[in-house]
Amino acid sequence: MSTEIASKDQTQERIRILACGLDDSFSHSLKSYVVQHLEFIDYDKKFDSLVELQAFLATEHAEIAFVHISMFQDLEEEQKALSETSLAKLMIITDKLEPFKKIPTLMEPFTELVYQHTPVRIITERMLTFETKKNLRLYTQAHPETKTKGQKKTVLVYSAKGGVGKTTIAINIACQLAKKDKKVLLVDFATFGNVSVSLSLPTSVRGMAEAIGVLEQPAREESELIQYLQQSIYTMQFQGKKLDVLGAASAMKMTSLDLEKTDELLLSVQSLGYDVVILDTSSDLSEKNVSLMSAATDILFVSTTDIAASSSLLSTIELVDTLNRPLQNRHLIINHYNDTLGFPINELESILSMDVSVVIPDKYEQIQGYTNRGVLLAEKPNLKLNKYYRQASHLIDPVFTDKELGKKKKLFFKKGGGRK
Repeated sequence: MSTEIASKDQTQERIRILACGLDDSFSHSLKSYVVQHLEFIDYDKKFDSLVELQAFLATEHAEIAFVHISMFQDLEEEQKALSETSLAKLMIITDKLEPFKKIPTLMEPFTELVYQHTPVRIITERMLTFETKKNLRLYTQAHPETKTKGQKKTVLVYSAKGGVGKTTIAINIACQLAKKDKKVLLVDFATFGNVSVSLSLPTSVRGMAEAIGVLEQPAREESELIQYLQQSIYTMQFQGKKLDVLGAASAMKMTSLDLEKTDELLLSVQSLGYDVVILDTSSDLSEKNVSLMSAATDILFVSTTDIAASSSLLSTIELVDTLNRPLQNRHLIINHYNDTLGFPINELESILSMDVSVVIPDKYEQIQGYTNRGVLLAEKPNLKLNKYYRQASHLIDPVFTDKELGKKKKLFFKKGGGRK
């Protein structure tokens, strides 16, 4: 695109320039020209090495990078790595003419070799000749650093639309992990206590009421808050396993949770020593939920084949983008899926910039039947539906076998017949 087109198109979305290893005089000239003539461009940061630049781009977005040729150790590999970031244009700067005699392998049009003494006006025109690259979100992601078995996790099960089955998923994930002898705490942050209702907890269980009451006091001690939380936990028994549940308080108290109170409450919950803390919550974009999204090590986004449910996730995606948790694991789960609908999952993945991690079939009547009788699905080990909840649980802690996940073993045949 030309400079004129870029100026018009980028009035709302600014273009960010990064620099690495540039000569001070060239850097100053480039910055001065940009400030004076290209007000839609931010000449942002300077780096002393490619390692620093790549580390920055792993978590931040930028369109253009100017890098001195001396910074490259393996030009072919390093420019390829940079092309996989948010960068739309890589400008390699050289103060010598020798590289032009033996032109290196460039990934054109992404990469361009530029002579340092070329007039800055021409350089800026050339740097703007790129197609806007879609800001790819690292949404469906699992980082090796956070996928180690036994690492403590805080998992938020969230949907931007109610009625998609996130509470059922949260309960069953908690149960499946508890069956693997994980110490699990299921916390109900929903306004109207969905978990307590689904599990038919005794009415004597007051949940977080006293703990939130402590938060409302002007002078309080952390030990007091933790004490009330511990006293409020209800322990369920099923198939010889234990699942701890921290129920919600009254709707009035739950709606009183602002950013600061939720942060403090969740920090105390995380200090209780559980292997996994599963958080269920309401579907609004309240301060409470912003706090939960920010604190979670893992977010499981739940949607259905309902277009409204899927499109409503976009606002949440934009919000979580701003929270800057680069090591947070995020996954998309499609619930209540019916094969006969022919719903185009690949199109949904494209719209949300997320891969679908687990597809749970539509078994609403079956789930409701067990729930109405007070029977946990996890108490029915042969129930086929459980494998899908184990698949979702496996995203959090990879402790399930292929058989438990419903993966079929491949059969290998020897030449001449017979199975290997």
